[in-house]
Amino acid sequence: MVNRKFAIFLFIFIIILQVSLPTFSSEKFIKFSAVGDILLDRGIRMVIGKKGQDYPLKEIDFYLLNRDLVLGNLEGPLSERGEALKKKYIFRGDPSDVAVLKKAGINLISLANNHIMDYGNLALIATIENLKNARLNPFGAGENQEEALKPVIIHKNGLTLSFFASLGYPLQIEKIDPKASGPCQVGLDGFISALQDIRDQVDFIIVSLHWGLEHEALPHPHQIETAHRLIDNGVDLIIGHHPHVIQGIEKYRGKYILYSLGNFLFDQHGEEEKESIIFSCDFGEGGLLFPNIIPIEIINYQTKSASKEKAEKIITKIHLDSDQGKIFFQKNDDKYYIKEIE
Repeated sequence: MVNRKFAIFLFIFIIILQVSLPTFSSEKFIKFSAVGDILLDRGIRMVIGKKGQDYPLKEIDFYLLNRDLVLGNLEGPLSERGEALKKKYIFRGDPSDVAVLKKAGINLISLANNHIMDYGNLALIATIENLKNARLNPFGAGENQEEALKPVIIHKNGLTLSFFASLGYPLQIEKIDPKASGPCQVGLDGFISALQDIRDQVDFIIVSLHWGLEHEALPHPHQIETAHRLIDNGVDLIIGHHPHVIQGIEKYRGKYILYSLGNFLFDQHGEEEKESIIFSCDFGEGGLLFPNIIPIEIINYQTKSASKEKAEKIITKIHLDSDQGKIFFQKNDDKYYIKEIE
């Protein structure tokens, strides 16, 4: 009986139509995707050593390799330099494992997180150099806060996109030395000022935020307030991560907020910690087009397409946790296109 009710509920809010999506003649398009938290240490580093750099993402990379831009959050430096900080959890990956990201098509790397400084400034700078040498566009951290705040600016197909990254607001540290290396931690007013400075020079502004409470299903009211304020000041899309579980989606003033994509590649063992989504859209002259998500899961330290049962569970959770149930989905093959009731 429970399974029957669940199936009926799914039928109510997931519009399952195998249809062809509209196409446009304009060549001004950028195909964009975003994934969640990426760990290249502990269990993931172990399995790479045993099975090779292709193994963790080879079952999922076909979703990403045909995209122009793919954003991910790298948890920890890729460097053998530096000394470990005295904290409970510290991460770092082998510098050569930058190939894991590159082979999967992930080419925008947010470093604005609570683990990028686990081995100090030397490891951070080495990681930035390593990623730049691999042409993977790191951003969101630097030798000082001015560098950490600088966006990556992408010119492609007649469009200009800018990508900013920061730790979430309110900041855990009320005042940060502007000369301090590390992730972007400027105050919200300073962050908004940087957005406004570039707004007229670009077509789209995308912000990656490492925010919220770990393992919480719903965003904190501070996150919602911050997201709305950022959109009020010109942001076109917000991509969130850090909770290690999926959170909901909101559409505010015509712009999407993905509060948490979950773990894209991680070695945590909780069921919800092994569930995630890939967000995709096209940026074009008409704005943000065809927003959709693909449910995925981590099995044996390898990211895969979610099973039918798992995908339905993920979609149901996102619907229930999103914008007071206003977010619905239209299924087309293994993609779930985002729809909303105004």
